[in-house]
Amino acid sequence: MNIDELIKQLPTRRLKAMDGLAVTADVWDEAHDFHRLQDQYHAALMHASGIVAGLEVIAGDPPDSTVYVKPGMALDSEGRLIVLSQATTYDIGKTLSGPVLLCLSYAESRPTLDEGGQQDANRMHVFAQYALEAVPTLPATPVVELARVRRSDRNAPIVNARDAAHPEANAIDLRYRASIAPPPATVVTIAVGYVGGERNDRHARGVDLLAQAMSRTGGVRVNVDDQVALSGKLDAYALVVVIASGKAALTADEMTGLYHYLQAGGTVLLESCRHDAAGAPPADAMFRDALGSLGIKVADVPRTHALLSRPNLFGAPPAGFETQGPTKISVADGVLFSEADYGCLWQGERRGAPASREEIRAAHEWGENIVTVALTRRLAVSTSAK
Repeated sequence: MNIDELIKQLPTRRLKAMDGLAVTADVWDEAHDFHRLQDQYHAALMHASGIVAGLEVIAGDPPDSTVYVKPGMALDSEGRLIVLSQATTYDIGKTLSGPVLLCLSYAESRPTLDEGGQQDANRMHVFAQYALEAVPTLPATPVVELARVRRSDRNAPIVNARDAAHPEANAIDLRYRASIAPPPATVVTIAVGYVGGERNDRHARGVDLLAQAMSRTGGVRVNVDDQVALSGKLDAYALVVVIASGKAALTADEMTGLYHYLQAGGTVLLESCRHDAAGAPPADAMFRDALGSLGIKVADVPRTHALLSRPNLFGAPPAGFETQGPTKISVADGVLFSEADYGCLWQGERRGAPASREEIRAAHEWGENIVTVALTRRLAVSTSAK
């Protein structure tokens, strides 16, 4: 139910009792429904849906197809409070592979006799209940997502993630749980891919630390998927960071994957690691050639570009890893080609010495601008496509 529908159903008439009023079942329900619906719709209109407290999801021991949901509370999108008063077990079973979402929803019992079993037809109760279900995508009905799992096959046992920020296949992924205390932030996922397939630990850590710095502000929660195949489907990512070291080159499949991602409204940040390079790394020329073969022409960042002002104001791109010479950043629609090596600076290194706190802060703020520009482009392309 959307906000417009909730507003239309918000009760505006309240029963006014007078002497001699006959309190029938209908009168009683009308009086109490006003307050119940006022509270419910206040929760729906003034608070986001999500987890209020608890409801942690953990794998079975030993791992199998079951998970355990701890006690807790959640609000659905219609403002109904869902309560699990005790831990419960849920068997995802062997019917689903690929993405599996564990969802919680509100339910009510039919009117039933008093809990004591007294045969009094005038004392019936309706009990608040809940339902758990595993689905491949979020349903249209009001639900609260508790966890998700990317199952490699239907028989794969479900495990707890070794690294909560980068859950592996068949591991419980809690990154998409919405907590409403405080209100949930915008969720952004960044992909990090490596030319040649070899992981660069410095840049991996740098992007993770940028994500942590952005998530601390409370306005956005940034997830990072590391070692993403650049030749695969990248549409789920707001930003793809492509890191090159040495003489590695993009393959034809990787260039095709990046091209389709750009056409779908994605943004790509291209960087070469300069930490072990005496001069300009050979990957800089490789990136220029790759962009040229895709028909993409990059140019210096104009003074009016959103990179310099949203949300943090810069007079020019900040210095990167190198301590000498100008900072070189080139842009095109959806492409940021950086010869500054912000990845190394995001994790605290500059050429020949540790970076200062001011340098790291400026680089993190610049990274926030990069992500903001990527989100803005994604939204603009998706809106124009409707």
